[in-house]
Amino acid sequence: MPPPPKHKHDKKHRHPASQALRFVEPAALDALLSTLVPAEADRAFVRRCLIDEGPLHHRGANYLLLRLLGRVLERVPGADAPLEGEEVPMRLPPHLEDEVEEGNFPLPLPTRALRELLGDDEESLTAAVDCLTDGPPQHSLANVVMVSLLERLLARLEPKR
Repeated sequence: MPPPPKHKHDKKHRHPASQALRFVEPAALDALLSTLVPAEADRAFVRRCLIDEGPLHHRGANYLLLRLLGRVLERVPGADAPLEGEEVPMRLPPHLEDEVEEGNFPLPLPTRALRELLGDDEESLTAAVDCLTDGPPQHSLANVVMVSLLERLLARLEPKR
């Protein structure tokens, strides 16, 4: 069997780790997050979890996907109501469980759009919330912010009554 073809993004074309996130503009992400997390200290914590913690590829992907969603939201007119939803528990790694008081992230997971998607099945909603909020903060918070932006976008696209 012949060897698989080389991927066009092989190692010789990769940026060194020191340059991998050069496109990230924390202030731009902060402006987007300010619509979801008004308190500066809470917003700084969320921003740090999204773009300063975890593997480089997650940090870059979080930034890019959230900024793209933010750009779409900017182009769709409408006012945004505060988002309501499920509190998102902080899941701590085992070595921190005894040292840090457990709590919730400062941003709830909105569930209106999820309920519309899944219907009245509460067990499915619970499973969906678990899937979206499980894992380390760079995953769970990115999911919560994305769902928040998508819920706002869907609300703006609803026909006026």
